[in-house]
Amino acid sequence: MSPVALHRAVLAYDEQVARVTREQLLLNIVRASDSHPIHFTSVPSVAATFLFQASAGITPPEGDARGLVAPLINATVAENPTITIVPIEGEEFTQRLLTPIEESRLLSLVSVGTDFNMLLRLTAASLRLFEAGEDRRISNDPSRPIGYQEFRRLVAHLAALHQEQHLHIQRVMAQPVWEGLVRGPLEPHDILQAIEKTYQWQSLPQSGAYQLTRSRLLVSNYPAGAVDLAQLTQLGKRAKEWPPNEILVDIRPGFPGGESPIQGTIQLRSFDSILRFLGVEMINNDGNVRRGHELSTNPARLLTIEKVDTRSHATVAVQYQGQLYAVSANTWDLEVFRLLYQLFQMTVKPIQAPVPGITIAK
Repeated sequence: MSPVALHRAVLAYDEQVARVTREQLLLNIVRASDSHPIHFTSVPSVAATFLFQASAGITPPEGDARGLVAPLINATVAENPTITIVPIEGEEFTQRLLTPIEESRLLSLVSVGTDFNMLLRLTAASLRLFEAGEDRRISNDPSRPIGYQEFRRLVAHLAALHQEQHLHIQRVMAQPVWEGLVRGPLEPHDILQAIEKTYQWQSLPQSGAYQLTRSRLLVSNYPAGAVDLAQLTQLGKRAKEWPPNEILVDIRPGFPGGESPIQGTIQLRSFDSILRFLGVEMINNDGNVRRGHELSTNPARLLTIEKVDTRSHATVAVQYQGQLYAVSANTWDLEVFRLLYQLFQMTVKPIQAPVPGITIAK
């Protein structure tokens, strides 16, 4: 019985924990649409202890039974689950929900084949364009229709280049982080530690000092080496302070898609901002978007959440203030919600809570 109980317990608890997370995501989107604060509660561990007992015997004859005995069989099965429930609050709330997404996470999702248009529409807060010596910010905000339309058009242009395999996402930029004198030569562990964190050391022969630089992502319509390094360095200086949640974009004339040049940065938002964006989108429909390149899928609403009467045909549904809300069963909407789930899991930090395993006692 032990393997049977283990199989049932692992699958049942896994499904329920995943369901809790899915419904919390949907619930917080609906909360955000009503301008209510969001809140998550995590389940970092589930420990299920099973106890199997069985006994058998016979009872002696009594009275006029004439030597006949009666069998006696007794079996007991007990399950004692221990579930750890931890509210996400304090420092963990800040790190997981309020801290902007870093560029490395975006690169991880792109590398596994995530739809680039879907990814940018969900994670990008704005585009900062370098135009005529000034910076102009275009917000990804449905409540600001004019800027939102332009944002959608520019993102659709980038996504079309990616779909046609003309977009290059690579670590070629070098951002200076520190410069100074170092006592003695660099040790191997210093070099390896820098490489692990996407940093590298460079010697400056003229001053005898060292410079620590960080490689950053560049989204471009040309491969590495096609543009002079000095031009890329100048573009990096143009970005000035370059936070870890901004990705440099350089779509130049002379390469595919260069008829609509773009120079600037993509600013990534926090997970809290993503939920609030989806909440605002519930009550704002942006309509059709004019774009220079056609995409196979690019619906007006990123994620459709409907009011329903029953859970019967809903993949994800949740009750809120007497109304049942569900994610639309369209393939696009389910893929967006799956991406949202992945982003939430990517924000998980180590939790200082007991994490016992599943034990079965016999």
